[in-house]
Amino acid sequence: MAQETTYPKRFNFKRVQEKWIKYWENKKIYAFDENRMDEIFTIDTPPPFVSGVLHIGQYLNYAWIDFVARYHRMKGENVFFPQGWDCHGLPVELAVTKNYGVTKDDRANFLEKCREWVENNIKNMTKQLDELGYSTDWDYTYRTMNDDYKRKVQISLLDFYEKGMLYRDKFPTHFCVNCETSVAKAEVGYQDELGKLWYIKLPIIGRENEFITIATTRPEYMEACVAVMVHPNDDRYYDISASEIEIPFTNRAVRVYMDNTVDMNFGTGVVYVCTYGDEMDIKWKLEYNLDEIQIFTEDGHMNENSKYQGLTIMGAREQIVKDLDKLGLIEKIEDYEHSIIVHSERSSCRKPIEYLPVYQWFINVKEFTSEIIESGEIMKWYPEKQKQRLIDWAKGLDWNWVISRQRFFGTPIPFWYCSDCGEIIPPKRDDLPLNPVKISPPIKQCPKCKSKNIIGEKDVCDCWIDSSLTPLEISKWTEDAEFFRRAYMNAKVHRPQGYEIIRTWLFYTLFRCKILTGKAPFYEAMINGMVAGPDGRHMSKSLGNYIAPEEVMPEFGADSIRYWTAMGTLGDDYPFEFTWINLQNKQPVSNEIILKEREKLPEDKFNKKYRRRFEQLIGASRFLTKIWNAYRFLYLNLTKIKLSDIKIDPKALSSIDSFFFSEFNKNLNLITNLFDGYNWHGAMMILRTFFWNDICDNYIEAIKYKFYVEDQRTRETSLKNALNLFYKLLTISSVIMPFISEEIYFILYKQFKDLESINLENWPEPYDHISEALAEQGKLGIEIIKFLRMLKSKLQIPLNESVEKIILITETDQHKNIEILKEDIKNTIRINNLEVIGKSLEESIKKKPDLIEYVEDLNITVYYFK
Repeated sequence: MAQETTYPKRFNFKRVQEKWIKYWENKKIYAFDENRMDEIFTIDTPPPFVSGVLHIGQYLNYAWIDFVARYHRMKGENVFFPQGWDCHGLPVELAVTKNYGVTKDDRANFLEKCREWVENNIKNMTKQLDELGYSTDWDYTYRTMNDDYKRKVQISLLDFYEKGMLYRDKFPTHFCVNCETSVAKAEVGYQDELGKLWYIKLPIIGRENEFITIATTRPEYMEACVAVMVHPNDDRYYDISASEIEIPFTNRAVRVYMDNTVDMNFGTGVVYVCTYGDEMDIKWKLEYNLDEIQIFTEDGHMNENSKYQGLTIMGAREQIVKDLDKLGLIEKIEDYEHSIIVHSERSSCRKPIEYLPVYQWFINVKEFTSEIIESGEIMKWYPEKQKQRLIDWAKGLDWNWVISRQRFFGTPIPFWYCSDCGEIIPPKRDDLPLNPVKISPPIKQCPKCKSKNIIGEKDVCDCWIDSSLTPLEISKWTEDAEFFRRAYMNAKVHRPQGYEIIRTWLFYTLFRCKILTGKAPFYEAMINGMVAGPDGRHMSKSLGNYIAPEEVMPEFGADSIRYWTAMGTLGDDYPFEFTWINLQNKQPVSNEIILKEREKLPEDKFNKKYRRRFEQLIGASRFLTKIWNAYRFLYLNLTKIKLSDIKIDPKALSSIDSFFFSEFNKNLNLITNLFDGYNWHGAMMILRTFFWNDICDNYIEAIKYKFYVEDQRTRETSLKNALNLFYKLLTISSVIMPFISEEIYFILYKQFKDLESINLENWPEPYDHISEALAEQGKLGIEIIKFLRMLKSKLQIPLNESVEKIILITETDQHKNIEILKEDIKNTIRINNLEVIGKSLEESIKKKPDLIEYVEDLNITVYYFK
């Protein structure tokens, strides 16, 4: 690229971003060098689900990951930074059905359209990451839908089968009847709901007109009741032990059991056990060997075991309550606030979960939770507090991992089974990847019962089965033994992710990788929080607090957004703050009004009336402007003062230079320690304050007069020193703000450097041989300058206007140092006549000053004369 010859007045981030994205790609600036034989620092990046667009919360996640990559590269480490895509899943199927009008009945065409949808979305999201300045090596990308990835997934399942950890069984599992698939426990959560508590009278058999009353939030389960439970210490019911209870709408009676896990304080203290209303029902069914009656279909309707066959679950609830009331069996109904279990992994679903007894594929994880905790303990956690989430989840786990999903677009489960005895028939390893629905089994008859009824599994893998293999995929497990050794077994593997998927992605990855390789996968984990709206709630379009990146990128650019992300705190939620502004009166508007206005106004009229104001990004943009202008000032002077290099001699620094170079060393040490701990917020607070307040407001102000003196050597040395210090600051800034840093590098510094990019620079080293005595002397000079500038401001004298005379009255031990600093003070403050005298001579001042100020911190008296 041709050397830039001009430095525009304004930073045109649109032009700059477009230019450097192309340049970095063409020059392979971020290419990983497999031929480097030193230790690899592997970043196991989260493969985003291919929704088609990254939201602002994901921008924070991926900006942080990029900070890690850039920083470790600058530290000289061999950074392996691939990026993959999580392709499978129900949302893709729903999108294909909606956008292409293709049904699952045409399976081949449907799957082809799924792949087409994914590829289109990957293009969009790749563009977004490029625009963010994401420095991955795209030559090492992967897709979970590709055959090479599926092969690794299926090999891993075969390994688990051969270890006796994978099995098929009929068991009540979490089932989303809205999505029509089973889900793992990690994919469900609880949400509060205001519902009803129905008190229902059940006849006691053998006792005329006697009833026992149960309280339930799920009357639709009545026909699946298989027992009634009371607490043995509940004196209200001591006389009904082992009694039989008639179940309405059925020809059945169930027995009363005494169980000390019954909550006597809930409802009436009597509960009915249904198959299956909750996890407690499952435990009681197994403990008491109760019958199993399934009344729900997988799509959320009542089945043939119900009088209400064909009705939806909620429709059946409404009708059952009416019928019970007609029979006089409804004692009362109360409003009741309680928590219900929902499909929480998908924000677009969040429908109630049922427990359906269906055949599923499982991996035994319960017996290996101690190994998972051990793997978590040996990792470094940033922040440390997030480790407890993993430990608590592992210790509380009471279900094995349900890995099968009743979907279409996913990695096939590569097994067959005997429909008569259930025996599993595994594939041959060399035949993987395969789809057992399309491929004949490797044997003709069941090895256990000799049946020929062998069926290929049609279910596909849970998406976490795909994504929990990412460290092995990127390190070429089963593919390249030497690279696997270097990029996984002997590497420092870094895992960046959000805290909300610790119990899924991190948990499952620790588990599978340790079982498959014998080695815990991660050296460390960096955990980010979630992005919230200005109201503190997680961003959501339905709440009106959501921002898409395309709403802010055109106005502020990538560096401002990256700077905003850097101000988030490790492991904590971070608000993306904005205020709705009425464009007519320039006044802020509440979210409640905005939601109403959105419903009422057409989009074009709404956009003409309201606009968001992004205070955080405005602040970030101001900092970039400060950076741009500061370096432009140096550039303008460089056009007048020709330099052949910007090398400096620390031993020949002035006292002012020595002070700021010493301060740089201190700040560099603080920033390095914070970057080492991935505390971007703390580091950027230090960098911003040091650059803006100390370097721009004080250092440049104190030395810039030297750029205009007659002595050429002074001019060259002063500018060279400033350029050298500013280069180190630019190098640090490039981690967070790469576009503006690269632009400044090429305009201002490329003539002195042979690097093709500032992103190939090493992390700055502190200055050696800085004289602490000179630094202290310079500090005194800056403190005096700061006070005199404040004094001019107080007297309403413009900083660029001269002052006739100032006398500084000092102690004897300060006198010599201030005399040395006299020219710096005089020229910076623009004092026509500056005198420095000792206290003993204060009485000799004959003319009365217009103002006398005593500076206690410096023990200096200032006489000011108009």
